[in-house]
Amino acid sequence: MEYTILIRMKIIKTPWKNELMQLVSDAKESIKITSPFVKESVCAELLQHKKKNSSLELITSFKLMNIYNGSVDLNGLEHILKSKGVVKNFSRLHSKIYLFDEKQAIVTSSNLTNGGLVQNYEYGFYTDEPTIVSEISNDFNQLLRDETMGQIELKHIKEVRSLLQRIPKNEQIPLPSYSMNASVEKNDVITLPDGIISSTLKGWKLIVFNCIQAIPKEVFTLNDINAFVPQLQNKYPNNNTIPAKIRQQLQLLRDLGLIEFLGNGNYKKLWQ
Repeated sequence: MEYTILIRMKIIKTPWKNELMQLVSDAKESIKITSPFVKESVCAELLQHKKKNSSLELITSFKLMNIYNGSVDLNGLEHILKSKGVVKNFSRLHSKIYLFDEKQAIVTSSNLTNGGLVQNYEYGFYTDEPTIVSEISNDFNQLLRDETMGQIELKHIKEVRSLLQRIPKNEQIPLPSYSMNASVEKNDVITLPDGIISSTLKGWKLIVFNCIQAIPKEVFTLNDINAFVPQLQNKYPNNNTIPAKIRQQLQLLRDLGLIEFLGNGNYKKLWQ
């Protein structure tokens, strides 16, 4: 889309943490951020600068691998939630957007980390041009309505911590390898010892997890998981809502960073 108006903007380069914190301090109503990676120290500093009455909404990529390798810091998300902020999970997130009062915006390569704000060479732009800021804000709000969007709560953080604590101290989890020829990205799939995940799950969450684990494909469909409905119906004859129960548990497993919603009834395992 082309604009014929004079755009009020400036280039943002690393380091720009001071500029970010000033914008956070000045925001009177709302702060909205998309950042796949998040670190505790930056979240703590952001909350210190934020006005008490300004809302904070963060969209991040809550995947088990991201959490295990430290790219997403559970403590940072916990600080935001305990400060009455909102944390959303969009596992396919790559964008880094910072919105302030729907009046100012930064679009950048920088994550909400010290690396992104201070150490790495990052690049982007700031604008307060109303038309552009409005379009960025509309895109942010549209993303919130995406069918694959999840919401992270303190209970999810507690469950993920419990899962990670079960990994033996001497267990070396292999970090992902990258392949240009792979049909499915492998950089977000974590390899765990057998039984680690299932030992933390209970009830229908465990039942649906075991069904997913029995599917040999890494990317599976709703039809694949619904193939287990007759088997489950025989086992639980008094339950007449098993398909709905499966969909509910898929959402809960997504909110633990264990599966990714790809849209159109497609899902991806984030463990192996």
